[in-house]
Amino acid sequence: MKYSELYKKEELVLRISESNVLAFDQLFIAMHPALCLFANRIVANEAAAKDIVSEIFLQLWKNREALNEVKNIEAYLYTATRNRSLNHLRKSKREGEKEGMAAEQLEEKPAEDILQEIFNAEVIRTLHEAIKTLPPECTKVVQMGIEGFSTNEIALRLGVSASAVSHQKARAIRLLREKIAPGIALITLLLAD
Repeated sequence: MKYSELYKKEELVLRISESNVLAFDQLFIAMHPALCLFANRIVANEAAAKDIVSEIFLQLWKNREALNEVKNIEAYLYTATRNRSLNHLRKSKREGEKEGMAAEQLEEKPAEDILQEIFNAEVIRTLHEAIKTLPPECTKVVQMGIEGFSTNEIALRLGVSASAVSHQKARAIRLLREKIAPGIALITLLLAD
């Protein structure tokens, strides 16, 4: 579900600052997967990345009254994720863990690399949102394909022919191109020099 379906982007932060749980849930559902991916790219530990993002959302809820000062919630969340991930790496380094060495490497990365990681996370988030809007039969086929099932395995599990699965895949690709291409083009233009 896109969080813009219930509340427009501008309203979302205001609603959360007013303790609206539905608005908070919308933001969480929309941003959690992309932020976990982004954090995992930094800390290279999926469990730690999920913990980091959970802590960010918990902190966001605790300090929700101060949110009316936030102009761009996505930028705020990505910045918080980056900072908390770097802090995690620094702490790991102090504790002598192997993953702590990655903190030095990340701090030396140029801003363009961080922007690319954010771009990648947003593309994946956009793709997952678009998949949810596909017709149900297309959604099932695409999700099973993402999980690694072959065309024949999907056909067997769904009780349809392999050609029907191939047709649904082709249909899904066509629909996803129509839904995603304009948004990705816009993001690319915004991040271009």
